[in-house]
Amino acid sequence: MSETPSAGTGVHEYFAVQAEALQRLREPVMRREPDAVHRMRVATRRLRSLLSTYSGLYAEVPLRRRRLRWLATELGNVRDLEVLRIRFAKRLGDERPDWFAALEEQERLAYGPLIQACSRERTANLLAAARDMAEAPAFSEAAERPADAVLAPIVEAARRDLAVSVAAIATSPHPDEARHQARNIAKRTRYTAEAATALGEPAETVAAEAKRLQNLLGRCQDDVVAIRYLETHAPDSPVLEREHRAHAKHLAKAQAALADTEVR
Repeated sequence: MSETPSAGTGVHEYFAVQAEALQRLREPVMRREPDAVHRMRVATRRLRSLLSTYSGLYAEVPLRRRRLRWLATELGNVRDLEVLRIRFAKRLGDERPDWFAALEEQERLAYGPLIQACSRERTANLLAAARDMAEAPAFSEAAERPADAVLAPIVEAARRDLAVSVAAIATSPHPDEARHQARNIAKRTRYTAEAATALGEPAETVAAEAKRLQNLLGRCQDDVVAIRYLETHAPDSPVLEREHRAHAKHLAKAQAALADTEVR
């Protein structure tokens, strides 16, 4: 009979992978390499989620969530512009109107503060704390307990939170905000379940469904952000009408899918 995995199994391995990503991606971000900002931002979000959800597995937590939030914000200032630039470039083809050139310049300038942030001692200390915690973790007694007893209730609570947030969309007076909130909860649920590898298929199922909802709601949110940007910076652009059509299509698909969602 195989031994029941401990609660710390998998969770810390997941943590260590994200901590390593922070170390590895710092220089590529400073060199402005494609997709580096996105990947580093995701790593910070996953670490924040793990520290929030699974801090009870550690007797000591030298890595602070507020510092990760600060770094994620710095990365987001560039990433949000990057997403718009890539999206609009596809819509425009070879055309490059003045408003698009201004967006490109805005993204270029945003890298300045980000590179400064990555060069600061504050970031070096953050990365060192993540590395030290990954390499020499101080586990609590909970980490040695069976995974089913410790992790399963956490994953189930995350799944329920997601179900509640999805159900709230239908009756919300501000559905765009409700979808955005549900998307964020889907991300946290996904990271929570992905880290609980010791639970096997049950956690994998929750992670897969959370990812599906994250992507579904994410398309709607990306539409909203793009529309708001164009309404402010390029209200006469034909791209705006294309974005409205895309949003209507994605919204209809999301509403149909959410009506049949497996999250209960």
